[in-house]
Amino acid sequence: MKMISVDEALANIFDNTDILGEEYADLQSVYGKVLAEDVRSDIDIPPFHKAAMDGYAVLSRDLARLPVELTLIGNLPAGTFSSEVVRTGTCMKIMTGAPVPEGADAVVMVEDTERVSESLIRFKKGVLSGENVCRMGEDVRIGETVLHRGILMGGSEVAVCASVGKTSLRVVRMPKTGILSTGNEIVEPAQNPGKGKIRNSNGPMLYSLVRGAGCSAEYMGISDDSEEELRQAIRRGFEKDLFLLSGGVSMGDYDLIPDILQKEGGRVLFHRVRVKPGKPLLFARKDGCRIFGIPGNPVSNLTTFFLFIKPALFKMMGREDYQPRFLNARITADFPYQSGRLYVVPSRCGVQDGGLTVTPFTLNGSADITGCAETNCFMILPEGTKTIKERETVKVLLIDR
Repeated sequence: MKMISVDEALANIFDNTDILGEEYADLQSVYGKVLAEDVRSDIDIPPFHKAAMDGYAVLSRDLARLPVELTLIGNLPAGTFSSEVVRTGTCMKIMTGAPVPEGADAVVMVEDTERVSESLIRFKKGVLSGENVCRMGEDVRIGETVLHRGILMGGSEVAVCASVGKTSLRVVRMPKTGILSTGNEIVEPAQNPGKGKIRNSNGPMLYSLVRGAGCSAEYMGISDDSEEELRQAIRRGFEKDLFLLSGGVSMGDYDLIPDILQKEGGRVLFHRVRVKPGKPLLFARKDGCRIFGIPGNPVSNLTTFFLFIKPALFKMMGREDYQPRFLNARITADFPYQSGRLYVVPSRCGVQDGGLTVTPFTLNGSADITGCAETNCFMILPEGTKTIKERETVKVLLIDR
């Protein structure tokens, strides 16, 4: 199977990745999900004329000549209602959020008044009709659409739903993801690796990244490089919406994944991408499952997740921002490189003089995950041999940090 470009790989992934079905979720669990219905208000907001300030509810015409003293007829905290009517020559103390009493058409801030006695208030500043009053329905009218289908639910959107009494919402279902590490040389992090063994960093990393994207994840453990064990594990993985296989996709004698996927009915759509690191990346599908075979080196796991896997997750979730977004940044030092493929360099972005800067990390190859600590972006360099000069502009892909 021929090696394809990053753009071709992304187009292939998006062409073969569908938005998942819809489900109902309660208000407490919709954060990070995509709304699959329009939400309309069941009330006017505010539902009554309410005070926008602490002060006194008055008839604005009573303050045409200043100073003026008005008789205090009551006190109205938020959450209460008064049947008293404010008439000429009277006022009522009112707190922010309380319903403006009948008769009053404005609120005077408390700092523009002074108390003369228990029942007499002096006003030093006038108001216009409607001043410091939030009118009923000025934010939202009953029946008005407050959120549209396709919006990503964040904190403010959850608050909007709560304000209109919408406690159950139809949303796009989140992908169920399985993560399998492969390799005879790998042991779990809690184990002390013996001779020829290494700890599994890819499994915990991929699990955390998938969860950080807002999706459910199941870590399916480590499979030895034996065909029967791999076949059983892959059959379980096919039950997921997205199945991530770390290792076993290169050209070695024990890289069995591509062949086993096809034997189990999977259709390999591409295998090898012109990118460094991550060249042996594989993408396949089996019924409703999408499969990524990821090169086993940890840096390859990190870069391919953000460049290819997270965009696929976001498309499954129905998010409109699923395409990787590349920004411009100025490099902070000269950076010589040589690569026959698109070069993805773990880096650190910052801000200087109002612009984005990028400092690439120097790694000892694709296994050097410790050198990637504090990565918050990837510098994207075209294939070739050259030196990027200090302050030259390069493309970067920001990651969640």
